[in-house]
Amino acid sequence: MGTTVNVSAAELAGLPLFEGVALADLATLAADSIRRSLVDGETLVEAGEPISEIHWLEKGQLALRVRHDQRWVLVSTLHTGDLLGWSALRQDPTALSTARAIGPAVLISMPASGLLALLAGGSAQSELLLKRLFGIATQHLDESRGQLLQLGREGVISAG
Repeated sequence: MGTTVNVSAAELAGLPLFEGVALADLATLAADSIRRSLVDGETLVEAGEPISEIHWLEKGQLALRVRHDQRWVLVSTLHTGDLLGWSALRQDPTALSTARAIGPAVLISMPASGLLALLAGGSAQSELLLKRLFGIATQHLDESRGQLLQLGREGVISAG
């Protein structure tokens, strides 16, 4: 899968999610995080497979698709700055959709277990991270709601 490079705590601190979080608090997470490059059409995760990472899309686009009635249905298109891999934060983490690069893409991938450990730290920064994550999740839910409302007017969104 593409190329990978280690990520520093300072690079994680540059992501909006971690803005203001002390480098010392990010060091453990950074030690297990990587920057991953994908080529056009390369698959990051397959629907139904076990997953263990959260990804921050630094550059490019990803298509999220699911199989329905023997065809692929486009669920969402992710852009630079989007977070994906939410399913890795739940019990029995499996991918709910297939994520595939649309053109070249660069992501920072971090273990969900490391992010959960940081969130469970009980500090003021842990609380800030939780609020930011819930804010992102709320935005995703609102965008999904908007797509569902469009379905009634446009028909099924489908690709390939």
